[in-house]
Amino acid sequence: MRKANKDNRGVTLIELLMVVAIIGVLIGIMAAGFNLGRSKVGSATNLIDTSLSQARSFTMTRSVNYDFKLYVDNGYYMVQVGGMDAEKAMEAKIPIYYKTYSAGHESGWTQVTGGGITIQFSESSGAMKKLPGTGSVETYYSKLCIGNPNGSYKTITLIFETGKHFVGET
Repeated sequence: MRKANKDNRGVTLIELLMVVAIIGVLIGIMAAGFNLGRSKVGSATNLIDTSLSQARSFTMTRSVNYDFKLYVDNGYYMVQVGGMDAEKAMEAKIPIYYKTYSAGHESGWTQVTGGGITIQFSESSGAMKKLPGTGSVETYYSKLCIGNPNGSYKTITLIFETGKHFVGET
């Protein structure tokens, strides 16, 4: 009768469970980091979407222009409606872009920087007003992109004829 070789026992159940637990923790940490960036984009999109609706609604019901402003201040994107206090949308590390529509053509993406963008609405219809300083050519903001347009992002499409808007998922 041969004796069993003690050096060739294989893997115990405890060792196997430990390896599975370590792999699970690593996957959890990676998933949390991935979702953290997405949640920032999502909450910034919700804040911008809600603020646009608020500016349009206040302008129409109070017959006073409540501008929607999106600008960069101290490393943060800030959102402001009318003269109310500005709210932090998110850190400027995650970019926000916009497109304009003019004479039947949509521009490419331009990043919101420093002075930012301002959107105004008509008191009577809620339609977006044309951008100031564009002369006789009617130019409007057509889209906002929160995040990287070549990666993970959300868009807000602006309908200038009505002032309504909707969020698109990517």
